[in-house]
Amino acid sequence: MEFEDVLDIPPTEQPAPPPPNQQTNEEQERTKKIIKTGGIDFQTDNIDEAYNKIRKLLPKYDAYIENENQSKTTQRISFNLTIRAPSVVYDTLYSHLSTLAYRLDNRYSNVEDVTMRYYDLTTRITNKKALESRYVELLKQASEIKDILDIERNLNQVRTEIEQLQGQFNYLSKQVNFSTINLSFYELLPYVYDGSQRKGFGARLLSSLNNGWQGFLSFLVGLTAIWPFILLTVVGIYMFRKLRKGWKKKSV
Repeated sequence: MEFEDVLDIPPTEQPAPPPPNQQTNEEQERTKKIIKTGGIDFQTDNIDEAYNKIRKLLPKYDAYIENENQSKTTQRISFNLTIRAPSVVYDTLYSHLSTLAYRLDNRYSNVEDVTMRYYDLTTRITNKKALESRYVELLKQASEIKDILDIERNLNQVRTEIEQLQGQFNYLSKQVNFSTINLSFYELLPYVYDGSQRKGFGARLLSSLNNGWQGFLSFLVGLTAIWPFILLTVVGIYMFRKLRKGWKKKSV
């Protein structure tokens, strides 16, 4: 009768609640830990103007330049910037920076899921801190010198491990919270003839004489290095001629 009474109850329109340990897809997305990195290489027609635009643009996204390098040759002037930006604005900033290109040479973007590593470090740190607390309690209760020394040694080892794990966790958290964009842009410079590097006839003649003299000195140094072989050769020739004259006299 009880079972039949249950069947008579009209079904509800609301969905059944999820199991207590099951998360919705939205909650799972929020708990993911992602590292985003990207890079943009492009040519600009005015490098100073492009650089100033980037400097003014970054504060709007709470981004900043972590590293900056400028180089210049006779052909081009270049900037290499490492930009750190909050992960939530990475895509928008990445797209905005791409629009600054006069000619886009290359761009890339990578996404790395570090969720397992992130929560593994969290769990390990929690466990190590719990072990640290246990050692502290045991240290308060210990009375023997040997026990105190053993507990202090283990306690120091655990604290060292906690510091190492905490350092890894802090670095990983920074990578997750702040994405990296490697920005490289350049401006081609017009060709300019530099006549100062070309020497006149007199200078070139003196340079050739100097090179010849230096070559002659190098030759003398080489001869000095092999003087024993030269001496043996001269002695050998002298002995050969002397013996040859002796042979001719005997034959006559």
